[in-house]
Amino acid sequence: MKQFFVVLALLVASAFATVMEMPDLVDKRDGQVYKTVQIGDRRWMAENLRFKLKGTYCYDKNEANCWHYGRLYTWAAAMRLVDYFNDKSVKEYLAELKKKNKRYHDVCPNGWHVPTNKEWFRLKYFVGRKGRSDGVGLSLKSKDGWERELRMPFGTDEFGFNAKPGGERNFVGSFMELGSAAEFWSSKEYDNSGAYFWRLGYDSRNFESFLDAKETAVSVRCIEDKVYEYKEPPPPPPPVVVAQVVTVQEKKVYTVHIGDQVWMAKNLNEDVPGSFCYADDKAMCEKYGRLYTWAAAMGLSEDYSSKAAKDSIHRNHRGVCPVGWHIPSIFDFERLNAYIQDIDDAIGVGANLKARDVWTETENSLPGENGFGFSALPGGYRLDLMSFTGIDSVVGFWSSSEKDSISSLLWSLHINSDDLLRDSSNKVAAFSVRCLMDPPGVDEIYDSTAIHDSRDDNRYKTVLIGEKRWMAENLRFAAPGSYCYEDKDIRCRSYGRLYPWTVAMRLPEDYLENTIEGAILPEHQGICPAGWHIPTRDEWMDLWKSVLAMKKGNAAGALKSMEGWNRGGAPITDVSGFKALPAGNRFTDGEFVELGSSAYFWESSGGNGEGAAYWNLINSKNELMRAEDFDNLSFSLRCVQNSDAVKAVPADTSAAAAPKDDGVVVDSGIPADSLK
Repeated sequence: MKQFFVVLALLVASAFATVMEMPDLVDKRDGQVYKTVQIGDRRWMAENLRFKLKGTYCYDKNEANCWHYGRLYTWAAAMRLVDYFNDKSVKEYLAELKKKNKRYHDVCPNGWHVPTNKEWFRLKYFVGRKGRSDGVGLSLKSKDGWERELRMPFGTDEFGFNAKPGGERNFVGSFMELGSAAEFWSSKEYDNSGAYFWRLGYDSRNFESFLDAKETAVSVRCIEDKVYEYKEPPPPPPPVVVAQVVTVQEKKVYTVHIGDQVWMAKNLNEDVPGSFCYADDKAMCEKYGRLYTWAAAMGLSEDYSSKAAKDSIHRNHRGVCPVGWHIPSIFDFERLNAYIQDIDDAIGVGANLKARDVWTETENSLPGENGFGFSALPGGYRLDLMSFTGIDSVVGFWSSSEKDSISSLLWSLHINSDDLLRDSSNKVAAFSVRCLMDPPGVDEIYDSTAIHDSRDDNRYKTVLIGEKRWMAENLRFAAPGSYCYEDKDIRCRSYGRLYPWTVAMRLPEDYLENTIEGAILPEHQGICPAGWHIPTRDEWMDLWKSVLAMKKGNAAGALKSMEGWNRGGAPITDVSGFKALPAGNRFTDGEFVELGSSAYFWESSGGNGEGAAYWNLINSKNELMRAEDFDNLSFSLRCVQNSDAVKAVPADTSAAAAPKDDGVVVDSGIPADSLK
């Protein structure tokens, strides 16, 4: 089947981070005053804590350093606990307090707290998505006070976080890294004697989580308990979508490609019995298309206006549409609605479908945006009493799905709503028709290189990049313990499933803490189809080198799919055929985040207490980043075809599971031959 593509003329404005001004915080305990800043929906201190108590230090025992960099706290001091808890877990203690209904508070002022690991994660990824600097670390660092690494740009402090390099006091009592590192405690402990902290280094663009002894003293940056409304900066100018003109049955038809669907860009205007022009005015048909009773739209006799047509409706029911097109089902509209929600959640789907400069703004709705070229016009409808209504304020589109014997389902746009609304009406009423192109057959979608997974009958496109054949779609195999984004099946069909690393690897849930020697094979199948395996670190690096060698624009953009990514991000070319989709991730508490803005893919390395390795593409960045997961998040999975001669020898997990350069950022400015 001939493929149709939408030409997007995107007028992209530079994305600048907006610093949300907030009042100063006065710590009533000692009168200290701190600058604060809102980043996303949370308010952070813009200075390190200086509250003095036992177990805290000034760098080099110099009070001037406390004033400039804040105090350094052991973990127990940061949690406002006795030193005893630098060598013992607080879990039992906190459980006992809960039983006694006693409140516990850490060293931060009232109404504030030491950030959790998840709150640091969220800060990191918000800054990564919204920042313009070439790395989260650069966006968070103060503009001065840092040692210089000649290959590293200065900090930009574009979010007002003002991270200063206050160094640390290590567990043996030595002060180190003043001017070269900023380290902040998380409230999450790792074991009796260790806890998590987040680090910025003078020679790094990254902001990463590490483990250290609780007796080490580092900075504390507090976050307010309250969640604020986050207001996005003004959006870039709206995109202009040019319809593709095709010839259908010797007539010119305007079409638009939205996701994996091809829609007509105008309402149908085919004169058949049971169709009408609004107010019986032919000029209205030319402008808005015709209005059809449900039976007329479905190409059925009027008898079906009062009886069920279930046995007469096909899966892709042509009805009054031309050959190769059909009346959309309710599920086709659901897919359209979900796709546009994924791409642009700044405004409602309805506003994106409405034609521009036609739908006026009201107290409850935005003007039409026409962000995808659907060009919906408010052509009204005809009531069953032969009267017309709704011109300039509403339009409805029939679906092929019945509600009961006398009514059917439709989707509508209203002047007072930004949503695409699911409605129903009597079959004798007359609404507009938008035809949808029939989907291509299996043989048209998948060629001889595709995978057929016999376990669930799924098929996957593949692509040869360098010397390896990769899946060009995310795995959809419904392994126990995997998820659809927001638990919606339609997300799995579009983006694949999300897997915890141990589920993807088919390893015990506690493998990361209790590593089994030899459990990870050189070509580890996990839940991949037979003959395929989970990529190793070297295979991911080889993929990147191969894409760099193509020399066709930015390599990260070459890996990303043209579809699915939020608007206003880094340029995308999709020249590699890898088609990385921004399927987001799932936290262990069940929260789903970052659909449309980030793609995460597992690597087969993990264990020995070092977490599980993954690779990450972000909407706003031209980078492919490697990091480790300590919270057992759920990510996407791409499989690689096995080599011709698979050695059935267990991998050396001590080397494969704990590479030394965790958190490496590989960007397209690095020559391929320098990646080793």
